[in-house]
Amino acid sequence: MPIQKIVLVTPVFNDWESLAILAGKLTHLPELQPYEVTLVAVDDGSINVVAPPVAVLSGCLRDVIVLRLNSNLGHQRAIALGLAHVHATLSPDLVIVMDSDGEDSPEAIGSMLEAHLANPGALIAAQRVKRSEGFLFRTFYQLYKMVFRFLTGRPISFGNFSVIPAARVPNLLFNSGIWNNFAATVMKCRVPLVFVPTIRGKRYAGESKMNFTSLLIHGFSAISVFTDVVIGRILSMLVGLIFLTASAVIIVVWLKFFTNAFVPGYATNVILFLVSTLLTALFTGFLLVLSLLATRERSSALPSELLKHHLREVRHLRALQAVERSVS
Repeated sequence: MPIQKIVLVTPVFNDWESLAILAGKLTHLPELQPYEVTLVAVDDGSINVVAPPVAVLSGCLRDVIVLRLNSNLGHQRAIALGLAHVHATLSPDLVIVMDSDGEDSPEAIGSMLEAHLANPGALIAAQRVKRSEGFLFRTFYQLYKMVFRFLTGRPISFGNFSVIPAARVPNLLFNSGIWNNFAATVMKCRVPLVFVPTIRGKRYAGESKMNFTSLLIHGFSAISVFTDVVIGRILSMLVGLIFLTASAVIIVVWLKFFTNAFVPGYATNVILFLVSTLLTALFTGFLLVLSLLATRERSSALPSELLKHHLREVRHLRALQAVERSVS
């Protein structure tokens, strides 16, 4: 079935100038002209909301919908609630998730749509091959990727910018991890995934709100999606530690009491230290297992269930355009 309707979901926090520029670019983007496009901007608790001018509703862009949230929840949760609204009220063929500040370049949408046509059942993710952040930020970002791979056993190399077939949206929405991190949830859902290389764009206006603290929280949020996997890997390491510790205790005891080998006087202290380490590892493993089982028993709230509590107002730019036309 050919693509007819595309919905773009983007979080916005006090950056409405950038959103207006993005809407203008989408209006004239050649690759989008054959489709009906709706832009859903999720206001993540901005101080003042300034919707794009009605004039942007031309070409392929049929409507701009502003979802006003009651408070600032962070861009990952704003995306989750935006997807929940789209799933509940709109019927698109494709959903595109992207940032509104220009760093996710709209010009990359064309190549991502081509990848979708070649792989209609897959989620298409933008993979940045060139970054323009500062040295310190890039260093910590690489460190985050290393830690993520060590704890989860999986590499992560993409962010929010993606093209999602409508049939795949429930795969994400009904996974509680979407509340914490979009990219990690995509990986956990095991939907078919195709990468398209992109270059990080330049911000349209203002400065990036991502700093070291934000990156740290973002990293922990991504890792939390794989809590069960992380606990499983830690348990495996603890089992290895227990085996090595028990082996060391047995060797020291055997050397001291069953051979004529010289054993230093502090061997008893070494044995006590090893036994203490063994007991600590066993106790830690026991607590991790209980934590994992308790997590599985608890039902997590999903974005579709939380939307009604966080959504304050829905504004349609198309409705304002109709009012202006009737007045004129």
